Amino acid sequence: MMSKICDAMDLNHLLDREATQVSGGELQRFSITAVCLKKPDIYVFNKPSNFLDVRQRLRAAEVVLCGYVIVVEHDLSVLDYLSDIVCCLYGKPTAYGVVTLPFSVREGINVFLAGFVPTENLRFRYEVSDKPQESEGKVKSYARYKYPNMSKKLGNFKLDVMEGEFTASQIIVLFGENGAGKTIFIQMLVTSGQGSIS
Repeated sequence: MMSKICDAMDLNHLLDREATQVSGGELQRFSITAVCLKKPDIYVFNKPSNFLDVRQRLRAAEVVLCGYVIVVEHDLSVLDYLSDIVCCLYGKPTAYGVVTLPFSVREGINVFLAGFVPTENLRFRYEVSDKPQESEGKVKSYARYKYPNMSKKLGNFKLDVMEGEFTASQIIVLFGENGAGKTIFIQMLVTSGQGSIS
């Protein structure tokens, strides 16, 4: 059973590494595997897709669907893929919380997005506007962050980063498989102190 789940979660090449030498996504896959190996009557997963790339999310979803499963998830695409029914939760922290009756997946996602429970005629959130708050011409920033060539080695893994820059008005997305070094790169930017802001 263990080798089957390790194959499905693509963990075999990581079994000889220390926990400090794996990425967040690799650690998340290990955690999911450890839970699945326990064989409980009910599995409860809290955000199982965190830290996983797209390919690994699909693999994890197949492994997670190993019995009776309750999943807390913020990623609607993962929720759609995993779920048979959806309950929406709303309320105020430290005051109250309400769980809706079960909905079909499509209906539950639409209830969440609309912020309105039609069966109870209750709005729990203002409608989300699709109109921009300010025009693009008004929002500009000229602050630039420059970072030098950097390198980091963890066990057998080595990340080499070429110098570069970005502006405060850009949204940069780091996209890649788990273990590619995305988190390490961000940590290098934050802790290096070598970069400059102008």
